[in-house]
Amino acid sequence: MSTRRNAKKASDFNTRRGVSSRRRVIVLISLVGLLTGTSALLLALAPAPLHPQASSSLFAIDAPPSMDVIFDLVSVPLTTNRWQYVYVHHSAALSGSAATLSEGAAGLADHFVIGNGDGCADGEIQVGQRWTQQLPPARSNGATSIVPNCISICLIGDFNQTRPTPTQQRRLAQLVSALQVRLHIPRTRVWYDPKGDNAAGIGAYFPAREFQNQILP
Repeated sequence: MSTRRNAKKASDFNTRRGVSSRRRVIVLISLVGLLTGTSALLLALAPAPLHPQASSSLFAIDAPPSMDVIFDLVSVPLTTNRWQYVYVHHSAALSGSAATLSEGAAGLADHFVIGNGDGCADGEIQVGQRWTQQLPPARSNGATSIVPNCISICLIGDFNQTRPTPTQQRRLAQLVSALQVRLHIPRTRVWYDPKGDNAAGIGAYFPAREFQNQILP
């Protein structure tokens, strides 16, 4: 009698152990499936990677406490004598962004792009990899050449048709002033071409005198 009870207990124990093992397997398979599905969903929702020469957005509406944040984005050692000039030009198009400007074979030619609200936020500063990696600028459309030790800033807009927005102009002055202070660039080495009728120029409606008064001597 005792032998039959012991056999039954052993059988019940083995049955429960088998059920428990199957449960663990089912739970494990379900967990793996859930994680796989979640990963696939996240990959599907993730934005496409940027072009290698495209940009990341620094900020848009509200000005930061200090423009010095641009120097925190540099991924290689920053030497103050590396950059001698600042070059400012417009995109010669009413709308756009760093992404649209980077569609050519050379990628984004500029270190910084400042939006006008059409294609990217008004006053949004987009920082290109030429700045973060401290690379020289490429030639803008219409330019015959460009010096390798200048920092290139593009304002989205066609300033042969309209002025930059007030926010664009303010962001530009803040950005240029920060570069002047850190890199010891005087106002005389902040360049733009008011006569150029292409993207290498700044356009006839750019408020050059106002801009000169907004930046440092």
